[in-house]
Amino acid sequence: MLSGASLAIEAGEKVGLVGRNGAGKTTLLEILAGRLRPDEGSVEYPGGARVGMTDQSLYAGERGRSTLEEEITSAFAPLMRRESELRELEERISGDPSGELLERYGRLQGEFERDGGYSYRARAASAISGLGFDPEDWRRPLASFSGGEQSRIALARLLLEEPDLLLLDEPTNHLDLKAMEWLEGFLKGLRSAVLVVSHDRHFLDAVADSILELEDGRLERYPGNYTRYAAEKAAREERLARKAKANAERRAQLERFIERNRAKARKASQAKSKQKLLERMEKVEPPRRKARRGMRLELGGASRTGRVVLEMEDVAYAHGDGEAVISGADLVIERGEKVALVGPNGAGKSTLMRLAAGQLSPQRGSVNLGHNVRPAYQDQQLTGLDDGKTLLRETMDKTGLDPDEARDLLGAFLFSGDDVFKKVGSLSGGERSRLALAEIVAGEANLLLLDEPTNNLDIPSREALEEALAGYGGTVLLISHDRYLLRRVATRIIELEGGGLRDYPGGYDYYRSHRRVEAREPGGRRGRRSRIQPGQSPQQSVLAARLVAVEGEIEAVERRINRLEKELATADLYADGRRSREVVLEHRELKGVLERLYADWGELLEEAEEAGL
Repeated sequence: MLSGASLAIEAGEKVGLVGRNGAGKTTLLEILAGRLRPDEGSVEYPGGARVGMTDQSLYAGERGRSTLEEEITSAFAPLMRRESELRELEERISGDPSGELLERYGRLQGEFERDGGYSYRARAASAISGLGFDPEDWRRPLASFSGGEQSRIALARLLLEEPDLLLLDEPTNHLDLKAMEWLEGFLKGLRSAVLVVSHDRHFLDAVADSILELEDGRLERYPGNYTRYAAEKAAREERLARKAKANAERRAQLERFIERNRAKARKASQAKSKQKLLERMEKVEPPRRKARRGMRLELGGASRTGRVVLEMEDVAYAHGDGEAVISGADLVIERGEKVALVGPNGAGKSTLMRLAAGQLSPQRGSVNLGHNVRPAYQDQQLTGLDDGKTLLRETMDKTGLDPDEARDLLGAFLFSGDDVFKKVGSLSGGERSRLALAEIVAGEANLLLLDEPTNNLDIPSREALEEALAGYGGTVLLISHDRYLLRRVATRIIELEGGGLRDYPGGYDYYRSHRRVEAREPGGRRGRRSRIQPGQSPQQSVLAARLVAVEGEIEAVERRINRLEKELATADLYADGRRSREVVLEHRELKGVLERLYADWGELLEEAEEAGL
């Protein structure tokens, strides 16, 4: 798995580790953490550097009875001991204010302040809040949290310990978009060196100073973030391909010369010389693209549906006797839309998806599919797969394909040879995701309902899925925290929070721009709730909601631009170079946003007139 792998990480470096599933990334982290011993070679940490890696085991037993607060603040155990010592000294000084005690107290207090003793509780609260926990969670025992929540707690504790080298294996798993952004900011400001395994390309772009690629057991370093790595890797492969081609042509020329002239008396010596040159010449191998092939995901054309594909009206749903996670939700999705459902963890996104898929029935309101709609649903846990069957039998039973057709389909998803006889229950997370996608591809669905479809997929597989969804002729409703996927695929964003839906009729960047404006505007408008008005057709209701949303965005952006222009008109602004640059850049960005909003608004007006609004 690893062969002659070498690396050096400097203090404070932020390094992303990438490679296909099964390449050995987690194994490398465990060797660096001291959990595995290498068969050959050594791992050295000069100066006794501290190394930290998250523990994947769940909180159970005695430790599970500890509270969240106790677990998180234990990251500051040395500071807490000094704090306790300071309290004891204060009590002793009150009864005996001798110089010796005062001198010792002053020295200890200085060390306590220098090491962040007066801010550690605030830092702990910031980490817990940033990773999505509420103040009322502080007193809960660790065992009462879900597996995903416990993973976030372990991550928070490790971050607060600030080891010299932080080893992170897929840290964005179980994080929502807001928590991901918090983690990116935290890591960028961290003094520790970081080596992180991640398939989240946006995260690697935001955090990494360099990228390590693990392939065929060896490591190769690329400077810069993931986007720069991808470009440089493609350029290197292109250069290598050209060099290999030129090398092959030169070798062929020499071989032809030798073959033609080795038997000729006058040119035999030249042929012998060329033979020696050929033997000395290095043979340049072309890039090994075949070995790195990705899955072939082709969704093909989808049969035509009615204009309205999915309609929810006044939908409410609560789990058990608890508070409703969805309350009064209205949503209309039309043919060809690619809609992304976003929101905090626990907001009810998967519940809404299950309602759309018919896996749950609303406790109030209605959920209806349109004419000729054939949905395909993939949940996060991939519960539709039968663990007791072989891959071949599972695929044949789900798709109706014959054995040869099923083998061809599985081969396109990187299951070849005897792999097809493995039991589904033995597959890794990434393999299960690929199998589920294979079954969807073989179907004839024209509505795809996908809950975190990139979970456990490596980057090449994610890219194949993005390309297929972007070119898909049907309708898509998906939940994802993969911002590359959201940018490439989504044409509309629906945010679920507080039980209600808010409609952002644009792509992910459009949604982010709007949310930034909302954050800057006290009491500013947010995306409007999608409501069907009496007497309107579904098409009219969608257009009306979009017009209201765009007009609200235009108003908010124009208000912010007016404030910035007033600030730009003041002479005092330019005395602060950093602030003046921020204002100028923000003003320019919002001008571009406003131009796009007016273009969208004009198109919507034309559609509204045609629809009789």
